[in-house]
Parts: sequence; structure tokens; C-alpha cells
Amino acid sequence: MGVQISPCAQQSLWYTYTMINILLYTFEVLLFLVLFIIIILFILWTIGNIKNKVPFVTSPKKVLNKIEEELGIKDGDILYDLGSGDGRVIFHLAEKNNKAKYIGVENNPFPVFLARVERFLRSKKVGDSVEIIDKDFFKVNLSNATHIFTYLYPNVMDDLLTKFDEELKPGTKLVSLSFQFTNKRPIKEIDLNRSKYKLGRKIYVYQF
Repeated sequence: MGVQISPCAQQSLWYTYTMINILLYTFEVLLFLVLFIIIILFILWTIGNIKNKVPFVTSPKKVLNKIEEELGIKDGDILYDLGSGDGRVIFHLAEKNNKAKYIGVENNPFPVFLARVERFLRSKKVGDSVEIIDKDFFKVNLSNATHIFTYLYPNVMDDLLTKFDEELKPGTKLVSLSFQFTNKRPIKEIDLNRSKYKLGRKIYVYQF
């Protein structure tokens, strides 16, 4: 004699089978989307590194407070972060004082995407104080800047010096992490006492 399954049990089994299939299908779709996004981001990262003089390297989190201290941002100030990457520095500064203006200039598509996502996620804390510009910083007019932050290779710093001398108004402060100009002396040099194997070991402060 065969086992009899009640209609209620049959319906329950059918429901369970259907739910399992829905969950498996949903998982497959999500996995495909994740892989697709990873591939797109990798392509953006590769394109950005090919066309830029400076690779995408973020400022170490442990030096952000010292960068903030040396910049000394006040209400109404305008800071440009040249080669701002994912915006780590400007978001840190904006969360401390969102009454200044922070402009990140970056033309690598991958970090620009990350920065814009981050701006959306932090919108309640930073308000309208952060702007991300997808552009070559050599082509951005800096005449309204009160502060500049850089984390750029020495050759790029030197290439920018003429632009700074022409565009920056007297009194503009520039804070550079790790790298300095060849032909301009800093008014202050801060050793961050970090291991020689770590990034961001010094801060250089300049006045224009």
C-alpha cells in the first residue's frame, strides 16, 4: 500500500520547492550583478591608471587628524583636494566642519565613482559642502581656493608649481602628504613618526 500524502502536505511541499527555486534564482541574479559590477570597476580602475600620471592610492586613515590640524580649515574656506581619489580626506574634513567648501578633483573613473557613492552615504553629515569634479586638475581654475591638499608624486608637484604661482591668491595654504616641491621650500615640515615601510610619513606645509 502506497503512502498517501494529504492535499495540505502536497501544497506545503510545492510551496517549499517553489521558495527554494526562487531563492536559488535570486542568488544567481545577485551573484551575476556582483561579478558584473566588479568587472566594470576593474575596467574603470585600469583605464584610470593608464591615463593618469598618479595611481590611485588613498591617504592613510591614521594621518587624517594631522592633515586636518595643519590645514586649519575655518567656516567659509574653500579647499581643493587635487587627485582626491575616493575623497577620504575631504569627507573627513567635511564631517568636522561642513560650513566650509571641499572640492575633490579626480579624473580616474573608479575613485570618482567611489567618492560619489560616499557623498550620497554621508549626505546627512556633510550636506552640500563636498563637490566631486571629474576633471584633470591642471584644467581646473584654483583662483578661489584658500587651501590646497595634495598627495602627488614630486614630478607632478613640480609640474603644478607654475599653475599655483599664477592662480593661487596670496596667503593660500597648501598641505602636501609625503611629497614636496623641488624648487619651493615648505614653511613647515612635520615628521609623522611612521615606519619607513608605511605611506604618509611626512607632511609639508606651503604658503603662496
